[in-house]
Amino acid sequence: MLVTIAAIFLLSMVILSTNRGLITTSTVMVDNRYGILGVSLATSIIEQASGKAFDHNTDTIAVTNVNQLTNVEALGIDPGELSSDPTTFNDFDDFNVYRTVPRTDSLIIEGTNKKMVFNTYVSVDYVNPDNPNNISSTKTWCKRISVKVISPGLNDEIKMSSLYSYWYFK
Repeated sequence: MLVTIAAIFLLSMVILSTNRGLITTSTVMVDNRYGILGVSLATSIIEQASGKAFDHNTDTIAVTNVNQLTNVEALGIDPGELSSDPTTFNDFDDFNVYRTVPRTDSLIIEGTNKKMVFNTYVSVDYVNPDNPNNISSTKTWCKRISVKVISPGLNDEIKMSSLYSYWYFK
């Protein structure tokens, strides 16, 4: 009789441990799915910006002096471009202060009936080429785009950045 009770106890412990492992695995998989989607959104914005000209002035001419570049305080969209439509942007720094709530498939936050909503925030700054972690208060040949993705379904916010440099040859 004691052996039977011990066997049932051991079987119960195995079943509980297995269930706990399955629940943990399921939670990690859902978190990873949201994280991968957030990273994909940030990467998409960075790639879209990197496909544009370095600066509004380099879109049509070869610039050989940093003074010909857009002023630090003027980084952002140019006249005729729509802040809600990045396809109208013609250069990298037009993405400065770009914000969007990208459409995603019908994701539901685990354990709730709320739809998963991602918010992306973008900033573009001139940076010191020798130390790209430092924002420059003057024009340089190097710009950095930083994208932040936040969502109530994410455990952490996602931050990604990329550098874009302008090269000219004499």
